[in-house]
Formats: sequence, C-alpha cells, structure tokens
Amino acid sequence: MLSLGATRIPAILTTTALVVLLAPLGAAAVDFTPIELESLKRGAVVQQELPTSRKGGFYGGSGYAIVNAPVDAVWKAIQDWSSYTKMFPNTTETVELSRKGGRSLVRMKIGHPVVSVQYHVEMTRDEQKKVLSFQMVKNLPNDLDDVRGYWRLFPQPDDRTLIAYVLAIRAPMGLINLIGPKLEDQAITALLNVPGFMKDWIEGPGRSRY
Repeated sequence: MLSLGATRIPAILTTTALVVLLAPLGAAAVDFTPIELESLKRGAVVQQELPTSRKGGFYGGSGYAIVNAPVDAVWKAIQDWSSYTKMFPNTTETVELSRKGGRSLVRMKIGHPVVSVQYHVEMTRDEQKKVLSFQMVKNLPNDLDDVRGYWRLFPQPDDRTLIAYVLAIRAPMGLINLIGPKLEDQAITALLNVPGFMKDWIEGPGRSRY
C-alpha cells in the first residue's frame, strides 16, 4: 500500500510559473507541465494519476485547483462535513462521530446505482500548515481495504488558494469485479476531481458559508 508520509508542497503562482513539489517516500519532485500550468491558471483542475493506479485494487493520484477564495475560507470548507453531500457527487453521508483536539472520527458513505461503500477515517488537522490528513480506522466497519491521503492549502496572490489533494485507496477485488472498467474510469476521474468539486462549491452555492 502506498504510504503517504511527510510531504512538502511549496507553491508559487506568478504570471510565468506555478510549481508544486510532492515528496512522499523521498520521491522526486513533480512539476506541472506547461499545459497543466495553463489549465490551472484558467481555472481548470489538474489530475495526476499514479502509474501504479488501477492495479490489484489500488487507486491513487492527486488533484489540484486554484480557488477564488482566501485560504482560511477554504480551510473551513474542507472541514464542513455536513456539506459534503452537496459538494461531492454520490456522497450520501459524512458524519463526524467524535472529535478530540486536532482529530476527528468521520463516517463516510458513497452511493451509486451499482454499488455503495461505507468507511471510517480519522481526520488530523494541522492548522498552521493548512494540512488535513485522513486515514482509515481499521477496527470499524469499512467496505474498502484502505483509504488515506491529505488536503494541503497554499495561499496565492489576490486572495486565492491552491488546493492540493492526494488520495490512495485499496479496494477489495470483489468490488473491482463488480463495477467494471467503465465505472472504474468514472470513479477515478471523480476521485481526482475532488478539488474541482470543492472549487465549484466555494465559488458557488457555498460561498456565503465561509
């Protein structure tokens, strides 16, 4: 399973360059291509699926978007569990079951006409770094084998925010065989588009909440 450990993601948005460095497990830095950079600058979402994704039940990658909102507003939005069902397609339930200090236990349910899954994750907040990491709680009911990842936010000029979202999932093969290739494609696209869904929410119907 992919380990998502300590990660540095410095980010600078100028008229000529926006660089994001990902260093899990000491991996080499990943830079945006010119096409990806232009996509971000015009408000699109950049998705980078891992080469090992879609093999043996593993799915992983990252998504990025620039949101027209200050970092503190986005920080509040990514912890607005009660609004997740409005933000993210097919999310049917997100409930904070408990909270202690910078940690929250959250139950999530994802529904689809073909299949639905439930899982429990521990959310860990680092407000100073604007990092919200999550990891499956294995001793609670889960329909997936593993889920982990993080959000990281970076303030940009003109009160905008760069969202970096990294996700790794391991699903049981019975579930993989059930959904089939077409739904698999749709699922991974939706997973890596999470920053885009968040952008649409904050810039649209959720703006007044934050």
